[in-house]
Amino acid sequence: MKYCFVRVGSLGEVHGAESAVAIDRGQRVLVRTGRGVELAEVLGPRQSRKGHAAADAQPLHILRTTTPQDELLIERLQQHKQEAVEQCRQELLDSGSDAMLLEVDHLFDGGTLVLHFLGDIDKAAEAITQRVATRYESVVRTEDLAKLIDEGCGPSCGTEDGSGCGSSCAGCAARIVCHSK
Repeated sequence: MKYCFVRVGSLGEVHGAESAVAIDRGQRVLVRTGRGVELAEVLGPRQSRKGHAAADAQPLHILRTTTPQDELLIERLQQHKQEAVEQCRQELLDSGSDAMLLEVDHLFDGGTLVLHFLGDIDKAAEAITQRVATRYESVVRTEDLAKLIDEGCGPSCGTEDGSGCGSSCAGCAARIVCHSK
């Protein structure tokens, strides 16, 4: 197993990570976090898991480096995320809420937004963010990209059992995961 440090999310959290193969600094990868599958950037190698903080006892698992198909999906998700951020900020302003939206992380599953606020969140802000997140998830899930994110080359593509992987894997964004098991 190869170990490295990765930066995850809009707040740039640094975590230890493990991978079956060595990955170069600066490479974009998909990692499994407690929130789901997220985009990360490799910061550099790490000698081993030994001698690091207890909070890092369970390193993140690097699923694979991003592919050109992943980058296209990420770009589309980013556009939808930006629309959601602008909509949320405008609705917060219109409502008179004191809540300040700093940043939003969107997970690679396309259906999850994680909103980061400065200060307290009032009831109006909670209602607004729920509405905006629901709209975002609805838009992303109604597009073809939801199928690509969920299935890749078939149902269960890239999962442990790989039951959906078949002859179409050659062009699939998750083929590295399928064939590394």
